Amino acid sequence: MVIKNVMTVGGGTGSYTVLSGLKDLKNVSLTALVSMADDGGSTGVLRDELGVLPPGDVRQCLVALSEHSEIVRKLMNYRFENGGLSGHSFGNIFLAALEKVAGNFREGVEIASEILKVNGKVIPTTNNKADLSLELVNGKIFEGEDKIQNANLQDVGIKNIYYKNKVLLNEHAKEAIQKADYIILGPGNFYCSLLPNLIVNGFKQTISKSKAKIIFPVNLTNKLGHTTNWAVSHYVKDVEKHLGKPVDFILVNNEKLSKVQIERYKVEGGEGVLIEDDFKDDRIVRAPLLSKFVFDKTKEDVIPRTVGFIRHDSKKLAECIKKIIST
Repeated sequence: MVIKNVMTVGGGTGSYTVLSGLKDLKNVSLTALVSMADDGGSTGVLRDELGVLPPGDVRQCLVALSEHSEIVRKLMNYRFENGGLSGHSFGNIFLAALEKVAGNFREGVEIASEILKVNGKVIPTTNNKADLSLELVNGKIFEGEDKIQNANLQDVGIKNIYYKNKVLLNEHAKEAIQKADYIILGPGNFYCSLLPNLIVNGFKQTISKSKAKIIFPVNLTNKLGHTTNWAVSHYVKDVEKHLGKPVDFILVNNEKLSKVQIERYKVEGGEGVLIEDDFKDDRIVRAPLLSKFVFDKTKEDVIPRTVGFIRHDSKKLAECIKKIIST
């Protein structure tokens, strides 16, 4: 059986969900390409105080791919509640320390991968400090992923999303893209997890030459103030604009939400949060991809944030992707 090289692109909960399911597939070599734009919560504090690259999204990918016991996964995600370390996760501190010991973040992640027995590779998109910025059509600028995350971008409209400094695709990421047979974009926060990878200098040029088939799992819900009232067609159009080429497969959930999920998300996210399936295209793959588990709000990083009550089911998503890559 031929080994398929499969790459995920994103960060946060979305990448964790995809990787958690894919790691159990046979004859698949996994690589997670992870955004370095995060500057909020524990990650932001460590980034500012220690001058390290953001460890939070990388930590989640390492945990997802780790072959270690559940207790080790809990250890990596353990968040201190008291004292000077309050709000920090053990895994973030662990990765920050490894960067200092190894001399750079990439080597630190490689050492962490060995320690955690990671089934695959986790690669930061860039080795540069990535200061994400977004400009509205009225000229107002939001600097930093955390400010963008919590801003209303839709009332005025987005003019541009960019890095204010030079952020280059690192060579290991470039090589991984060139070797990939399939590249999975997302799911996840569109402007704060997915696009920060796509706009790294060199990413678009590298993927334009790639022969990899591109799989785009469309989000299950819209983010209030970012993508409110978006339909499937909006996501496809915008991701292809930044990618510079068409995607090959578009995964759309066709499973109905439970009444509890719908009501809780409307209370939390408001109207326009559910994505309309309006796209008619041969590239569409519709499948039941919904997790029936209703997720509760948790404390994330230093600042409590709302987390989605509606998420993809990692095993259902992996099964759908398995059918694609097996053909």
